[in-house]
Amino acid sequence: MKTKLIIIALAFFSLTSFTTTDPIVVTGIYKGVVEYDYVFNIPENGKSPKMLFQYVSEEALEAFDLESDDFVGSKFKVTYEKTMEMSEDAEGNEIEIEVLTITGLELKD
Repeated sequence: MKTKLIIIALAFFSLTSFTTTDPIVVTGIYKGVVEYDYVFNIPENGKSPKMLFQYVSEEALEAFDLESDDFVGSKFKVTYEKTMEMSEDAEGNEIEIEVLTITGLELKD
């Protein structure tokens, strides 16, 4: 019985979230919070594509209050992780979505 519970628990957790093990680092300009996402412009080859981060670690928020406008326009080195989570679309179908979580911030000049 215990074995079945362990197998079910492992299957559940393996289907609900997948985390990359290596953090990713980019440099970008903080644009503020838009509809619950933390928005950064990440310059690449002369372009400025937006990156939307859904979560920020407690440590990063303690160091920089991104909810205020104090850091809008500031340049940051952003360390983040990607995870894949299961969600439901409007029709109730399960879909896999990419979630970005900021794990570290460093203010740049």
